[in-house]
Amino acid sequence: MNSLAPTDNPGLLRFLRRWYGAPQTPNVRLGESPEAPRELVEWHEISAQWGGEITSHNYAIPLSELAVEDGKIPFWVENQGTWVWAFDPASEDRSVYEREPSDEPTPWRRTDEQLSDFLIHATILEAILGAPATKVAQGVPADWLCSREGSHELPFPAWNWPANDSRILFGESWLALVHASDDPDEGHDVTLAARAPGDLSWAENMPGVKWRSYSGAQDHTTDEPLPW
Repeated sequence: MNSLAPTDNPGLLRFLRRWYGAPQTPNVRLGESPEAPRELVEWHEISAQWGGEITSHNYAIPLSELAVEDGKIPFWVENQGTWVWAFDPASEDRSVYEREPSDEPTPWRRTDEQLSDFLIHATILEAILGAPATKVAQGVPADWLCSREGSHELPFPAWNWPANDSRILFGESWLALVHASDDPDEGHDVTLAARAPGDLSWAENMPGVKWRSYSGAQDHTTDEPLPW
């Protein structure tokens, strides 16, 4: 399978090495964390190898800070706290739940993803959001990217963040975040990501689409408007 589509931890390591380069501190091992499932500890060990570089937008709650909240344990948070993901400590299947925090408690909603898949999915999304080269456009025809030769959809369920039915597609040297525009009749909003601008030059051939291009790692941890 294409190395931009990892489905397990060995595949994730291959993806990270290809996307970010060699790890800064390989073979990191963390101490015991009784509240944390094995797959979450392993992800933190993988993340530590790159010194936290692989999370540029949303972030994982440190293992030492995991705590039960309304029956679930939050472990992943949107950078401004507008969305949170959690697992059920009493469940063996490690299903992931989500909700939008508010002053009025809202119930956890079960997603269609288990923890091990979520962590891979979230890591690839972070690669898109923090990529050195991105192109962003709205109102892109629905089938344009899917019909491109070599294009595949990441084999995980769609997300409700940053918009309903958010999906990730990938090619040989690029990734894409795709979701329907606010007006479904207008097509899709697309964020293309790559390690170098030249890897996205092919997108300029799409007639009628106005791309906004960004170079250099993006920092979306402020109150500035997001580019999607």
